[in-house]
This record gives sequence, C-alpha cells and structure tokens, in this order.
Amino acid sequence: MPSFLIPPLKILLTGLAAVAVLLTARLAGLSLGPIHAAPASLAAVLVFLVGMGFAAFLWWLASRCFTLLRDPATTPEQMAALRDLPLALPEGTVRALLALIVGVIGLPLLLFSQSLALNDAIAGYVNGIIAGVFGYYFGARSTSPEAQTTRRLSDALEGQTRANEALRRSEAAAREAAAQAAQPPLAADAMARLERHLGVARLLVQRIGPALPAGLIPPQAEALLAQAEQALAAARTLPDLGAIQAATAGLTGPDGPLPALLRAAAPLLPAAMGGPLVGIALLLGLGWNLGSAAWRRFRARLLEAPHDPALFEPGAITPASAELRLAASPIFARLFTLRLAEPGFLAALLDACLRPDAAELLWARYPGFANPAEAAEGLSEFRSALLDERVAADLAPELVARVAQSLGQGGANARLPQPGTGQAQAALHALTLLLGEMRDSRTDPAPILRELAA
Repeated sequence: MPSFLIPPLKILLTGLAAVAVLLTARLAGLSLGPIHAAPASLAAVLVFLVGMGFAAFLWWLASRCFTLLRDPATTPEQMAALRDLPLALPEGTVRALLALIVGVIGLPLLLFSQSLALNDAIAGYVNGIIAGVFGYYFGARSTSPEAQTTRRLSDALEGQTRANEALRRSEAAAREAAAQAAQPPLAADAMARLERHLGVARLLVQRIGPALPAGLIPPQAEALLAQAEQALAAARTLPDLGAIQAATAGLTGPDGPLPALLRAAAPLLPAAMGGPLVGIALLLGLGWNLGSAAWRRFRARLLEAPHDPALFEPGAITPASAELRLAASPIFARLFTLRLAEPGFLAALLDACLRPDAAELLWARYPGFANPAEAAEGLSEFRSALLDERVAADLAPELVARVAQSLGQGGANARLPQPGTGQAQAALHALTLLLGEMRDSRTDPAPILRELAA
C-alpha cells in the first residue's frame, strides 16, 4: 500500500471505530437517553468530531505538501502538477483553509440549527457568512484570471521566444554556411595564404620596423600592408581571387617586409647548402622547434646578447670542451695554448671566465694582454665559442633533417651565422625578434617560408 494513503485510512478507520462503538452500545441495549434528551449536545459533539476529522486531514495534507517541497528529488513538473490541485495548493492555501473551516463549522450549524435552538437571526448570519465565503472563493477562482493560466501563458511566450531565437540562429548559420560553400576552394586557400603573410607583415612593419635602421624594410611595405588589409576585409564578404592574389604577391615580392629582411641577412650565411636564403629559412624553422632552454641559447647567439650564466646548465661546460673551443678564440689561443699542459690551468681559466667580473680577473691574473680592452675582447670571443658549442649541440641532426624536409629542402645543413655588422646583423636581429613573436603566438613559420621559397 502506498505510504501516502495510510494517514487518510487512519482517520477513516478512527471514525468508523467511533460509529461502531455507538452501534455496539445500541445493539447491547445500553441507554443513550442523556444524549437523546439533549440533541444540542449531540449536534455539538458531531460538529466537534467532524471538525477534528477535517483538522487531522488538513494537517496531513499540509505535512505531505511540505515534505514534497523539501524533497530534493521533486521536479518542476511535479510542482506544476501540485499547483493544479482543486484546492490550488500551494497557491491560495490560506484562502482554501478558511473556506473549509467555514464550511465544516457553518454547514453543521445550519443543519442542526433547530436542535441547537438557534433563532432565525443567528441562522441568517451563519448562512450569510457561508454564502459570502463560498461566493468569494469559488467566484474569484472562476471569474478572475488564474495564476495558473497566467503562468502557462508566460511559459508559452517564453518558449516561443526561445524557438524564434533558435530559428534566427539556425538561419544565420545556414546563410554563413551557404556563403562559405559558395566560395571556391581556390579562393579559400588564397585567403588563408594572405592571412598568414599579413600577420607577419603587421609584426614587421608596425612593431619591429620602427626600431630598425632606415631602409632595411622597403618604404613600399606600409602601402602593401594597407592594400592587403583592404583586400582581406573585402574578401570576407565578396571574395575576389584576383585582388587576394595581388595583395599576397605584394607581401611576398621584393618589396615585402619579410623577403627584404631575408635578403639582408643572407650574407651572414654565404656557405649554406641551398644558398643563403635557404640557410636563413632553415635557422628560423629550427628556432621555432627548439625547447625553451635551447631557444634562449639560440636567441642569445643570434642577438649577440651579453653573457648569461643561466644559459649553461651545471656541468655542461667541462675543461675538455673548453680546450676544444679555445682554438676558436684567437686572443686566448695566442696567450694560453702553451700553458694548457700546466696542471689545473684550464679549470682555473674556465672558472674565471664564467664569473661576473671575469674581465678584471683575466687582466689581473693572466699576463700577456696588451690592455684591459684586449682582455675583455678575448673573453667575449671565448664565451661566444662556448655558446656556439651548446647551440650546435641543441641542433640535433634529426631535428635539422625534419625541419629541412618540412621546408622542402631535404639535405640542407644548418650553419650558425657569421659575425656581421650593419644591415645584415640588424636584419638577423629583426628576424630573431619576429621568430620570438611567432613562438609566443604558436604560429609555425614553415608554411610561410616554404611559400616564399616556392
């Protein structure tokens, strides 16, 4: 049996038990004279019992209602069904209880008015109260707009609004999909290529270019950039393949900012396999694929940055490796080659060269330098040679082969640029800064460089 039926059954069985007691007493011949002699008392008892029964029923109903409200498993649909009950629970609960109380007390009073010896005035008052309460309750429920109806209308309007908004979104998506489908694949590829080169041109012209020497980026680059911006904006609404290709050709041509920098930096790699431009492109591709620590060393090497001890892991530089790099330092090789056989000399020299005040230590401890400036120059050569060794170790052969393959230059070898001055060195610095920006934005330079080499 469902649990919610138990309380009503208890109330019903309690009433039946009371009636059974009275019937048993009557059948047993027990005298009910006092009760028959006082019909008013009987009516009062009956009214009291009926009121107690309704009070128990209402208490059970309220208990069930609040239990349902407290239950986390109650769904909004169940709450809506609860509002649709005849007593309008929980809406109008107080009004419904008042009507029930008046009905439960008033109707028995009217029925037993003669037994209770009520005069006609009192009976009329009771009748008026009952009529007024019932008329207000049922009349208000039937003639005034119900909250339920208002709520349903509001839900319907809200659902219609959501449906209209979803329809508008689907129509917009369909129009956009149709517009994209109408674009030929060739135009879509041309737009993607223009966007790639346009992003690089923005960085070079607007952010890096103002710090470069005059003339390193062609003066026409700004006009070509503006033309490409206009062509791309127009292509988003009505693609014009000719205009897109013309704008891309301007950025990738001789007056484009990136080709101009590649040409300017090419003299630093004259012996690269495939030509200087291939060597510079391979360097940029390798820099993009390096890890964070290797990238810091690579960037310091290309930018000729001051010595930073953090670029070398502990134990990465040993006396044996330092001896090998000593030959690449002309000043140190002239002064210290004959002293390499001395016990502990190379370890002491390496320790002095990696200290912050290395130039002063070299001038004070090691005779042979013409002046402090020569000591500082020799230190710079030796540190650069040590950094070259670490960067060369970072450029593993398999990495070089993979990057060269992605650029369509299989078999190309990686070479570090030679020291230079003027426009070539400034161009290399600009390309290094550009590569740093592309690493931050996770933009692979391989497609751009491959398209320039095509």
